[in-house]
Amino acid sequence: MKQISRRRFVARVSSAGMVLLAGSKRVRAQGHEKLTIGPSPFINQATIFLANELGYFSKMGLDIDMKIFMDGGGPLRAFLCNGQGRRGRAVTALVIRSDHYDAGIKTLADLARMKGKIAAVGAAGSINQYGLGSALKLAGLDPVRDVQWQTSVPQPDIVKQLGQKQVDVAEITYHLAYLAQKEGFCRILWSRDEILPDSQAAMHTVRDDILQEKRDTVVKYAMACIQAGRVFNQVAGDPEKHADMLKLIVKSIFPRDEALLKAVAPHWEWIAEDGMPNVTSIMAEQDFWADTFKTVETKVPQQRVVELSIAKEAVQRLSVERPFG
Repeated sequence: MKQISRRRFVARVSSAGMVLLAGSKRVRAQGHEKLTIGPSPFINQATIFLANELGYFSKMGLDIDMKIFMDGGGPLRAFLCNGQGRRGRAVTALVIRSDHYDAGIKTLADLARMKGKIAAVGAAGSINQYGLGSALKLAGLDPVRDVQWQTSVPQPDIVKQLGQKQVDVAEITYHLAYLAQKEGFCRILWSRDEILPDSQAAMHTVRDDILQEKRDTVVKYAMACIQAGRVFNQVAGDPEKHADMLKLIVKSIFPRDEALLKAVAPHWEWIAEDGMPNVTSIMAEQDFWADTFKTVETKVPQQRVVELSIAKEAVQRLSVERPFG
């Protein structure tokens, strides 16, 4: 299997929506600093769009330029939580084809009967493969050799494959699992938090050079995102009560469907309200890829993967400065 670098590993453990801080410059006319970031339209990315829509970035003196980066370039470091599988909140789910469920595959031990079957995820090395692979391992299977992995078909098409009996077990985004179950294609067995409690699914990352040269800018960005994350958690917990915030969220993410997001809430992922990535989870995932799938040739030390001081300083400054009231 293909080996991966430190930068690739950081990207991999941030795979449900890595946010890349790629560069900054002073925008003199407004007195703000321009910061270029690369979000993706997943539900947990709503923290960034909320921070922008609610004016949090502006209050911190930041002018955000959002772009899509296929490859960020340069060494990366994670510094802020952007999604954890807290109990009852994980945004992905393990599903089993309906006929297998009817045949009695309903518990973790029953997954051992998936030996030789097709296990589907949207991408190799994703949080979905980590979740499904971990479940198979807990069931006593070798997740590398005992199943046939399908890793190149987009998740919406995996839903169709479940209905056509072309795949047997899958780990997909919760709203797709919900829709597939509603159609009778599969049954949801567990959300990821039941297999990997508090697993870190997504993180904000920054290039090392930006972190060194623009540390205060990164801290200000973190302050805005932490505040927005607290709002996001409230909306996920009760979207009916926060209908105005829900409308802001669906403007920028997929699915753009308020009713569907309400139906699957609070399975939107949890944003750590102190901003801290779950380091134990991150390093455990590295062990999984290194020891089980053998795709990490040399393990990366924690201090080269995660920079924890940014979140700590951001929370402290939020408490003292109270920029958002």
